[in-house]
Amino acid sequence: MARMPQGPGISSRASGVRFARVARSGVGSARVRGARIAGRRLAGRRATVVGLPARPFGYAMLATLGVGAGIVLLDAMAAVATVIVYVGVGLFLALALEPPIRLLTSRGLPRWAAATVTIVGFALLVALFVVLVLPLAIEQVGIFGAQLVAALRDLPDQAWYAWTTDNLVALDLNGLLSSLTGLLTDPRQLSAIAGGVLQVGTGLINGVTAVVIVTALTIYFAVSLPTMVAAVLRLVPRSRRTMTGSLLTEVLDSVGRYVSGQLILATINATFTLLLTVFAGSPAPILLAVIAFIAALIPVVGTVIGSILVTLATLTVSPVAAVVVGVLLLVYMQVEAYVLSPRVMSRAVSMPGVLVIVAALAGAALGGVLGALVAVPVAAACLLVINRVVIPLQEAR
Repeated sequence: MARMPQGPGISSRASGVRFARVARSGVGSARVRGARIAGRRLAGRRATVVGLPARPFGYAMLATLGVGAGIVLLDAMAAVATVIVYVGVGLFLALALEPPIRLLTSRGLPRWAAATVTIVGFALLVALFVVLVLPLAIEQVGIFGAQLVAALRDLPDQAWYAWTTDNLVALDLNGLLSSLTGLLTDPRQLSAIAGGVLQVGTGLINGVTAVVIVTALTIYFAVSLPTMVAAVLRLVPRSRRTMTGSLLTEVLDSVGRYVSGQLILATINATFTLLLTVFAGSPAPILLAVIAFIAALIPVVGTVIGSILVTLATLTVSPVAAVVVGVLLLVYMQVEAYVLSPRVMSRAVSMPGVLVIVAALAGAALGGVLGALVAVPVAAACLLVINRVVIPLQEAR
């Protein structure tokens, strides 16, 4: 059999035919794959839009049970909110007792002896407050109320009152005074006030109970604080336990120094207010000292609020006495801001003034006076964690 002649033209035509076939087959397979992918996407979209879970009632039941469990948990937390507050206050007071305990320990006393001395002193202070200060403050509430009514009745005889009513016509002091006097002397209002006094009495009883419970919790936390810290550190991995323990100790120390420093400043403020109101002839010096102590516990604005209240209460003595008390309290606020606070708070964590104000306002909005007291130490602890952990990690990247 004779062979077909082969030449460059025939071979090129054959290769072209084969290339065309391969190209057509490749285009066809690509079209098939594209159609399959489009079909899968369309099927997925249809299943997503139209389809339902395999067991819709089971999913609905689980969702309902989850919502119900959340509601029950929130109700339970609301029911034990008072207990949580007691525990928090006791823990903060225990942290405030930690600096004197460590001071006594550095002087050579063992931990148990230093804790015993500090706790006994704290218990004696609380007992003196409950037995001596609190009854006198309650008694002075009635005395101050009676003197307030008498001062309002004698107000028209004052020379400055007559000058104000004669020269400031737009200001109706007579109508305001008669309305206020009628409010305080109306029998119906007195019955309402009596009901309010009954509620105040109930609140005082609850307050005494709270003081006893918080004192017991403070003593327990102060004694067992090292054991509690060690138990918390066991939950941390061993490789990070040393660093976490150092950070936790620093946070607890800073919070404890801050709380103890705030208590010292509040005590100094209350003592100065007591002496000042006694010399001014106020009918309720102990009551005003207690108000000044509670107000001074609030950072930044507490001393100002307490000074304003004490100055207004001294108006029942005389306007001159109120002006003198207000000026002396203003001088004390300057001394506290520039002399006492830097020395007392020198070892506590430093915070920007804006952060202190924001933390105090946020705490007051969430938890009232107690929230304002606790918010600043918590913010200080968070700031310390940011400075010791977050910023070094960001710098290491």
